[in-house]
Amino acid sequence: MTTGVGSVLLASVLALAATGCSGPEVIGEPYDGAGPGVLATHSADTGPAAGWVTVGERFFVTTYGSSSCPTAPTAVETGVRGPIVTMSRTGGNACTADLGPASYALDLPGRFRGEGPVVVSLRFDDTPDVDVELPLSASP
Repeated sequence: MTTGVGSVLLASVLALAATGCSGPEVIGEPYDGAGPGVLATHSADTGPAAGWVTVGERFFVTTYGSSSCPTAPTAVETGVRGPIVTMSRTGGNACTADLGPASYALDLPGRFRGEGPVVVSLRFDDTPDVDVELPLSASP
């Protein structure tokens, strides 16, 4: 009888853990490039940012927040002047109270390659949207 209760308890804990960490599917690949505020001798800029990984082909988005529940790209739509990236909090309901960068690299939709400047629009669930203009002459 004890083994049956233990098995049920273990299954319940595993099911709860699996659902507690669920969230939207992240697109793009984690990017380790240094974004704004990562290397600074003064107060760091911890606002959302975007920049080129490969000019005119691949871009990154960076947000700052909990390392266990980062805000990450979950969808890309085609806008008038560039991609519109939906940014959603991931990681579930229990998040650490730290502040760190999370960066992701995404491919620039073909429609905007060779055109410039490109405006990357970041859409958030709980904060104002941010537009970042990326000139084609910029370096990463």
